[in-house]
Amino acid sequence: MHTTKQIMAKIVRKEKVAQDIFKLTLFSPFIARQGKPGNFVHIRVSQTEFPLLRRAFSLHKTNPRKGEFELLFKVVGSGTKILSEKKAGEQLDLIGPLGNRFSFPLGNQKVLLVAGGMGLAPLWFLLKHILEKKNLKKGNIIFFQGAKNKKEVLYFKELKLLGIKHLVSTEDGSLGHKGLVTDLLVKEVGIRDKVRIYACGPSGMMKFISDISRRASLDCQLSLEAHMPCGVGACAGCVVKAKQNKDFGYSKICSDGPIFDAREVYLYEN
Repeated sequence: MHTTKQIMAKIVRKEKVAQDIFKLTLFSPFIARQGKPGNFVHIRVSQTEFPLLRRAFSLHKTNPRKGEFELLFKVVGSGTKILSEKKAGEQLDLIGPLGNRFSFPLGNQKVLLVAGGMGLAPLWFLLKHILEKKNLKKGNIIFFQGAKNKKEVLYFKELKLLGIKHLVSTEDGSLGHKGLVTDLLVKEVGIRDKVRIYACGPSGMMKFISDISRRASLDCQLSLEAHMPCGVGACAGCVVKAKQNKDFGYSKICSDGPIFDAREVYLYEN
């Protein structure tokens, strides 16, 4: 079990990487050292009473040597709008690292990473960790990326330089396949042994992947997103229907997750 702390983290850099998409680099040797792929931090975005609740953000990258970590997010509401207006030098009150972590593939598994929209945030961190720590052959990895348009397809050049097979879909057809990223996944995965899927994205995509993983008994880990009022499992405000031993119940995404076996959760499209 990893240690969690409430800390003040200084913003080192803020970058606008696409329309309404931002990257924050923060200084916290503790988070940089303790945070692993799958973990998240819970941020108080304002010192006022609005918004009242903290916001959860997946860790996007850590640099223990520099004591820094990164967050990647898109402006979708008042909380992320306030966060996007922060400046270098300001401090953020946050709790972390929170949640569980991805488990890593075996050496002979084919790895399929499926990122829908800002689901890219934790999966980029996971990909880099797998390449650096797990000595997995690049030919055994496929990175699927879905976005609304080509302007929101991040790290296109970086993935090419890494030598990873990169399959892209955009809703408007401006880059890659026109349609959903799950269209590409279905064509690629089939039903085979020694495959591990990692996925993070919008609710419809996650429900689809959970359903096919359960039907075909595919090894798949989902990083689930939800509004997390407390972030530590106290309020039960972010539950998901899940298999618990032989029965079904409700698990808390913040404290039991956010990483779940896709075959053991039952999701609903928002």
